[in-house]
Amino acid sequence: MTKAINPSRMRFRIEFGKEKATDQLNPNTGKPIKGFVPEFERWAGQWSLTQTQQITLAGAGITKAVVFFIRHDSNITDEYEIRKDGDIFTIQSITYDDGLTADAFDLITCQKVVKHS
Repeated sequence: MTKAINPSRMRFRIEFGKEKATDQLNPNTGKPIKGFVPEFERWAGQWSLTQTQQITLAGAGITKAVVFFIRHDSNITDEYEIRKDGDIFTIQSITYDDGLTADAFDLITCQKVVKHS
């Protein structure tokens, strides 16, 4: 399935990280403010979802779904969050490629985190 990916479509960097205490302090309490703290970056592209795939994901409760593809990396798990252009995404699932060839890619299905103010 992912063997047809063209590496030239990997046009942007995404950051992988976790929600942790940041360097900023809450002025009222003095405690560190939690936020996205990046751990590493990867080149990525965006995988286009078919309408059927979008409906299937919506039926599973995954709205605002985005699928990124990266070079195969078995160290990436759903414990990470992704940040792209300031938006945070939670990883819903990862379709790992076998990683045995130079053209191995992983598909990472994500859901955009919507923060209400």
